[in-house]
Amino acid sequence: MICIHHFIGLDFFLLESYVAKPTLSRSAPVCDDVVKCQQKSENFDRLSLWYKNISSIYTNVNELQFMNWGYADLDEHIDDNTGYYSKKLYQQVLANITLTDQNILEVGCGRGAGAAWCVRTYASRSYVGMDPSGDVISLCEQCYSTIPRLSFMIADPKTHLSFQNESMDVVLSLETTKIFDEIIAVKRFVDEITRVLTPNGYFLWCGLCNVDGSSLLIDYLTGNNAFIIKEKVNITRNVLHALDIQSNSRTDFIDRYIQPAEQEYCRLFAGLPGTELYDNMQQGRAEYWRVVFRKKTTTDRSAI
Repeated sequence: MICIHHFIGLDFFLLESYVAKPTLSRSAPVCDDVVKCQQKSENFDRLSLWYKNISSIYTNVNELQFMNWGYADLDEHIDDNTGYYSKKLYQQVLANITLTDQNILEVGCGRGAGAAWCVRTYASRSYVGMDPSGDVISLCEQCYSTIPRLSFMIADPKTHLSFQNESMDVVLSLETTKIFDEIIAVKRFVDEITRVLTPNGYFLWCGLCNVDGSSLLIDYLTGNNAFIIKEKVNITRNVLHALDIQSNSRTDFIDRYIQPAEQEYCRLFAGLPGTELYDNMQQGRAEYWRVVFRKKTTTDRSAI
């Protein structure tokens, strides 16, 4: 058996009236429960270990290509184990956003299957998948280097983004809550995406939040004068349903590939029913949201 890196890339409605919280507002107590669950040092030590070994783990690139939790309509019930529900999560995050002939940056691209699917589906001008792990990026390049307009790079989103000012039309980030768990990291990241996004550019995010749809990153962006919230959608029920549908296949994957000592952590990050992350959502202690932020233009600022 072998070890595996994180399953979720997790750390991890049109809004008619959103009351912005103070920029450095303290997270509500319910968020503390989620963060504690995600930030146990022993969990993330193992997470880092899985990350380092990722390139030698997946000999079958067709199995469990996508690591996010997925999105399912409530009347869907079939798990074909092809990443269908994970692709649907990308569709939700990208809903109502034009990607054709746009420059896209994905923060925390994981194994790269989502980036490859987006390029093929939406015909962007360029698509860069970014991840802090050299092993993961090597795997991405090994699997998808022949796809035109798609590239990958090693970079830590908590530091400098090596792109020119106003060079990206869209930045997206799926289930990267664990990356943005400290205010210093959040501030640096927001400063960088503000710099690299074009005016009217979009930052698209989804992941675990408080029960009111807030998190450290969302609260900071909401209080930041550089962005406007365009959409904020609670998709908790759909994510839970996707996890339910995929639970058997993901449990089977864990049983076949993961060392027994690591299986508890892997089930947690996979969001399997009965684990703390899943139960937090099911029992109303946490929620899963997708949010669309648009970078303000000079006209937006002058109208305030």
